[in-house]
Amino acid sequence: MLLAVSLLGLPLAGCRYATEQDCERIIDRIVELELKEQGITDPSLVERRKTETRAKKRDELLGGCVGKRISKSAMTCIDSAEFSKDITEKCLR
Repeated sequence: MLLAVSLLGLPLAGCRYATEQDCERIIDRIVELELKEQGITDPSLVERRKTETRAKKRDELLGGCVGKRISKSAMTCIDSAEFSKDITEKCLR
């Protein structure tokens, strides 16, 4: 899964430090896109997977994200990404 790798690559130059809410938003977006890429679009299943991912990997994922510098443009890029790899290869570089 791209989550851990992508969260470690948050940009060094940015407007502010990522909050827990920012990091959860990033995690949720990656999960949404990965499921979409697998053809899974049922909203209840997507929500369940987001909840499961947050519960299972919360400390690991947030530990590599909270407090890292993040720009407004990176968050905008994450929100508009079409594929999970866009987040890791474009938005968080």
